[in-house]
Amino acid sequence: MKIAFTGRLAENRANEGVPVKRLVVDGFGKFIKREGDQIVVTEKGKVVHRDLAEDLRQVVVIGGGGISFDAMELLGECGVDLIKVDWKGEVVCRLSSSLMRTVQTRREQYAAYNDKRGGHLSIAFIYGKVKNQYALLGTLAKARADSSPNVSEALLEARNTLGTILNELEEMPEAPINELRGKLMGIEGNCSRIYWEAVSKILPEEFGFPGRSGRYAKDPINAMLNYGYALLEGEVWHGVHYAGLDPYGGFLHVDRPGKASMVLDLMEEFRQQIVDRNIISIATKGMVRPDEFENCEGVCKLGEKPKRLLVGSIEALFEEYIRHKEVKIRWTDLIMSQAVDVAKYLRGETSKYEPFYLRW
Repeated sequence: MKIAFTGRLAENRANEGVPVKRLVVDGFGKFIKREGDQIVVTEKGKVVHRDLAEDLRQVVVIGGGGISFDAMELLGECGVDLIKVDWKGEVVCRLSSSLMRTVQTRREQYAAYNDKRGGHLSIAFIYGKVKNQYALLGTLAKARADSSPNVSEALLEARNTLGTILNELEEMPEAPINELRGKLMGIEGNCSRIYWEAVSKILPEEFGFPGRSGRYAKDPINAMLNYGYALLEGEVWHGVHYAGLDPYGGFLHVDRPGKASMVLDLMEEFRQQIVDRNIISIATKGMVRPDEFENCEGVCKLGEKPKRLLVGSIEALFEEYIRHKEVKIRWTDLIMSQAVDVAKYLRGETSKYEPFYLRW
């Protein structure tokens, strides 16, 4: 399946059989406007794409360009997310429709910060993340068992170390998050170090991957990770908003002005299977080269080819189906379902929150 950029739009089917479309507007000089009930993209005054707004699920804008207030209003009326990602791979703004859920969810979300529910959710988010790291390392090791047995063994050793830490998380007593955050973040940091050190063993040396560096990437792998996580952030935003949660009222990630802590909390469960796996595949299969990236103001920037490849593969993956808990579900719906489960737990409709992870 292909996710296309302005003019070659991918069409998929939602669970109920309704067409679902994602529009990625890439490149400088493009303008998004409204014509009746349609969203129209122009370039130098020429129409390059048009579609019914009600058929769209998300519009992702990359690079320069503009959008009219009329188009923004139409997208909001139709419940279509508008996400702007800058060249560094950061979500700089997001437009969504008005909140349509009960205020009780947010009341409970704020109250949970000071009781054991906040700790329960935080432990679950980290457990889901480490479990997915564990599973992905196992998958990567299995694929290299015959071709690179020494590398496979190193991956399995790292996986087994994560398994021991998972046992520690399972035994951790629940408490308000302020009593747990230091220990949890220490565990998360240790697991991420073990995970990325293992992953680095299979990445081509020419990419110069030094380990996970976060913002302002200096190398192509981290640049792709940042861009991929920005796309994932936009998708998780949609699920958190739909569930009626406050995107800024997180538990694990500390409060900071403009920091969508709740979104970042829930993202932890999906980074490995949606973004990391994709980028590892792109790099190890030789689908991009280091010379296709640029250095801009000391930051590694994706060139046109790797950007289109990465955005297309991740946006396409959101619409793919997986089997989870004996149910066939799209990734985008799974993300939304997990956000709804967080809200249900906070409202007391369930006794616990079960994080997402793939079994290995």
